[in-house]
Amino acid sequence: MPTCPKCHQNTQQNKDGFTPAGSQRYHCKLCGCRYTPQPKEHGYDEEIRHHALSLHLEGVSLRTISRILDVNHQTVANWINAYANHLPPNLPESLLDMARLDGLID
Repeated sequence: MPTCPKCHQNTQQNKDGFTPAGSQRYHCKLCGCRYTPQPKEHGYDEEIRHHALSLHLEGVSLRTISRILDVNHQTVANWINAYANHLPPNLPESLLDMARLDGLID
């Protein structure tokens, strides 16, 4: 049985559902604390994000990328916008033109 992080007791710990990432949650009946002893990391691997970006740069549509990677199309759009926000401000004009054509920047 897990130990409550608040009162440090390991008795009267009840299962309390799951987190969106799929980790087991617990509820301490002694102090009322709800906690996840071993949380799973949520989100997608960086490899999937890079794959989505490379597919986008090759001209594949967002919805097609979402079908290939089994990810929501809005998530793919958010990743692409996030990468565009991380572009350095002093890029050469030729790279900026290419980024505009690829839809990375406005």
